[in-house]
Amino acid sequence: MSEPYLRIRNLTVDYGGTAALQDVSLQLAKGGRLALIGESGSGKSTLAMAIAGLLPRRARSGGTIEFPALPRQPSLGKDIGVLFQDPSGSLDPVMTIGDQIAEVVMTHRGLSWISARLMAAELLDRVHIPKPLSRLNSYPHEFSGGQKQRIALAAALAGNPSLLIADEPTSALDTVVQRHIVNLLDELVRDNGLTLLFVTHDIALASERADTIGVLYKGKLVECGPTAGVLGEPEHAYTKALIATHISLDMPRRKRLAEINADGLQ
Repeated sequence: MSEPYLRIRNLTVDYGGTAALQDVSLQLAKGGRLALIGESGSGKSTLAMAIAGLLPRRARSGGTIEFPALPRQPSLGKDIGVLFQDPSGSLDPVMTIGDQIAEVVMTHRGLSWISARLMAAELLDRVHIPKPLSRLNSYPHEFSGGQKQRIALAAALAGNPSLLIADEPTSALDTVVQRHIVNLLDELVRDNGLTLLFVTHDIALASERADTIGVLYKGKLVECGPTAGVLGEPEHAYTKALIATHISLDMPRRKRLAEINADGLQ
């Protein structure tokens, strides 16, 4: 069996005395698609940002995050691309989209500025932005929310990464646009042979797009395995509760799942 792309061992993350992750261990195969599910505050985004090397300075972490399939420590932008939840927050409002994408291309692919701009237009075309060459000098505010997320995806892919981390990439969009973005993301991941880790509160999305699912509950990885097994024959009480209720995990607090007692975590 070949070495995994990503291996995490006994990862813990603490924010000023508050444990966000507790003793998390998992593996992700090269070309695999792992979905992290769980309620808000379960540690999904913290785990994703720990892998990307984007934890805030106040975070204290332990354990190891290794990339056996890479010949060196990964570089953010070049080896790891990140697609965030809010496209408005990930794009510079005073910089044209062409310059933003070209800057990533030039930095990580070593192309000249002119070549990088042409590559930016190609990437915009790949994410289905109409008339990409004529839109290179447009600013983020000139696009809809769905288009901005497509542009953010183009920027995440501009360095030609082998791992794409998508942190709730559709939760800020309406339902119709969500489906378009998910289909585009799936298409690009497959076409480029990328390894994908995505955070979602949508169990249906995870079941459709992931080959492996990790379930996080109060900072603990309580279940992780092939999608069919985790969703078809869940072993943990929390996973069973999620599937039984089949609710959206970003519902208001008063409508969320009842607390699972300590016996459910054993």
